[in-house]
Amino acid sequence: MSHPDAPAAPPASRTRTLVVDAADESSFRALNGVGGVPGPVDGHPDFPDMTPLWRETGVTVVRSFDWVSRLDTRNNPTSLFPDWSADVDDPASYNFAATDRWVESVHAIGAEVMFTVASSIPRNKLPTDDVELYGRVVERIVRHYSQGWAGGPAKSVRIYEFGDQPDFGPLHFAGRPDEFYGMYRAFCEAVQRVDPTLTVGGPAVAFPLEADAPYREGFLTFVREHDLPLDFFSFLWFTDGSRDPLDYRYVSRELRALLDDHGFTETELTLCYWNYLAVPSSSAPAAEKGAFQAATAIYLQDTVIDHAFFFRADSGRDPHYGFVDPGGVGDVDGRPDERSRALALAGRAMRGRRLCVEGGDESGLTAVAGRDGDTVRVLVANYVAPDSALAPRAEDRFRFRIPIGEQRIELGLTLPPQRADLASKGIGSVELDVRNLPWAGRTVNVTVTAMTGTVDGPHEVAVTSTGNLQLELALPLQSALLVELSA
Repeated sequence: MSHPDAPAAPPASRTRTLVVDAADESSFRALNGVGGVPGPVDGHPDFPDMTPLWRETGVTVVRSFDWVSRLDTRNNPTSLFPDWSADVDDPASYNFAATDRWVESVHAIGAEVMFTVASSIPRNKLPTDDVELYGRVVERIVRHYSQGWAGGPAKSVRIYEFGDQPDFGPLHFAGRPDEFYGMYRAFCEAVQRVDPTLTVGGPAVAFPLEADAPYREGFLTFVREHDLPLDFFSFLWFTDGSRDPLDYRYVSRELRALLDDHGFTETELTLCYWNYLAVPSSSAPAAEKGAFQAATAIYLQDTVIDHAFFFRADSGRDPHYGFVDPGGVGDVDGRPDERSRALALAGRAMRGRRLCVEGGDESGLTAVAGRDGDTVRVLVANYVAPDSALAPRAEDRFRFRIPIGEQRIELGLTLPPQRADLASKGIGSVELDVRNLPWAGRTVNVTVTAMTGTVDGPHEVAVTSTGNLQLELALPLQSALLVELSA
């Protein structure tokens, strides 16, 4: 039985030629971050350990917010500072143990941590009652994770983000914008008291295309007027309303222009969460999600985004909301599927030096290549947008509902303009033409790995005397292949 949102079969399958020039090198963008629950957390010992997948993917940085690293503004025994009447200077007043374990687990796979300072929604969404006290607590937390105060981790955390979706209706921040701004100021001053060379940013806006908004223009104006640091501006984007992997190009261009217009020309752009679907009622087959992930990871390389975090690089189990998030990868027990394999294939492909690839399109058929030592890798994705995304829109607006307990929260956001080029060209196979390989006249091993887990090879293939190699590959709809060439 087909999925109700599945794309219609194209009338005829066509072949596309992709040309890889192994002599035309450039750099990959540093976009291999993730967010999610890395393994068992306090009270949830059955959560699967995702760090082997993160290691295989080559994750470089992890956003901390969705573990246990929450700083509530009200008393909460699970918060980093459980009791706001406690002595700020006493290490015993803090609840570091669980967060320390996961910071160290991330450091153990060679990744950095982006530490997010925000409350444990949906339990606590209120602003602080005492902004000066709040800043002092933040300072001790930063000293713990950056300088080892109170037995902090051996490896320093260098990146700090303030806020998580303060514009997400009443769900993440229930205060006034000026109260949020004041907390950001206290946060910045606290971090700078510890070490002015630490990286700071925020505010992780959920609806980045809403113009003249308190957490876009209003936030930037406050930061500029008070001469506060803003090393990066962070935002989220999911494509429930468009199913278009090139949304990220449009949104990032808009935000880059916004930052530049406000004088933040040196502020980097951080996509702190991205994925296909985020609304709990959204659904799609795992193969469609995986193909989208692979295609988007490729398209992201040619945006103005400086850092990106895929969410969720875990099983989707949620210790805060109590449901299985549609953005998870693998099944709820952590067993791999097309989504987790797409994450790993993209991470493997984008290592070393980037190579030039021509022949892809903006309809979901795209490719990226890299050379890592004696291995050349080519990742090819064939994502097909569902029919619902191709139907003409009445407006560039997406309206959705979030269930929180008995509540049903109605929200909406502005979408990028609908693209006619989103419709698939019906490609069903590719001819891979790799040129200027360093192994002219020799034989190489070719291995092809699919999102399904199927591995074909290694097979020996001859390289011509001019360094060229040709391969023909079947590329079904909603698929991705990683081709690896090694001497």
